[in-house]
Amino acid sequence: MKNLLLIFLLCATVFTAYEAKAEPVTMIILAPLALEAAKQASPYVITAMQNGGRQMLEIGKDMGNLLMLPLGIVQATLGIPLGLLGNGLENIVIGLCAPFQLVGDVLILPLSFFGVGGG
Repeated sequence: MKNLLLIFLLCATVFTAYEAKAEPVTMIILAPLALEAAKQASPYVITAMQNGGRQMLEIGKDMGNLLMLPLGIVQATLGIPLGLLGNGLENIVIGLCAPFQLVGDVLILPLSFFGVGGG
């Protein structure tokens, strides 16, 4: 019990949010500099968000492809009389590959904000 209490107190002291305090004069002096820095950084931020958004769309597509496996199984079993065996086998392959593509796209997501790889 003592160890748990000590761990809790340690986490409470380490992860406590500190409030930044500044004098009004300092804020008035630094506000134009902060605005200029934001103007200069905005094209890079917008590009990063676009790249990350494209990668998130790829992740969504991969999540949709996960549903192709059960669809393909139904098509390959119940759809044989309707001639859906070929489509079912194709969807089964897509559904089996989807988890690996999903993991790869999720691992690339943090890098895609910097313009590396991805969608």
